[in-house]
Amino acid sequence: MAEKIKIAPLPSVGEPEYAHLQPVVDFLLEHGNKLSNSFLWGSNRTGYFCHLQNDIDIDGLRSIFDFPDSIKINEKSHTIDCQNTYTVIKKA
Repeated sequence: MAEKIKIAPLPSVGEPEYAHLQPVVDFLLEHGNKLSNSFLWGSNRTGYFCHLQNDIDIDGLRSIFDFPDSIKINEKSHTIDCQNTYTVIKKA
């Protein structure tokens, strides 16, 4: 079995707050999901967000990525939520 890709609990210094979650979004888009907006990442008063059209492939993500405890995955609501940066990926 191949080693999983580790997702960092925080982006590297100088990178945007969502940078550590970009590989997750890239994987989802490469495997058939689509953006709900005309932009990849947006922001509002609660933080950065990436809205997707389809259900999030939670099983696919877990088979490829190793997530830190600070990133909460909710299978029911199809959200991936970073508790450190308040960045969220979700089905909108």
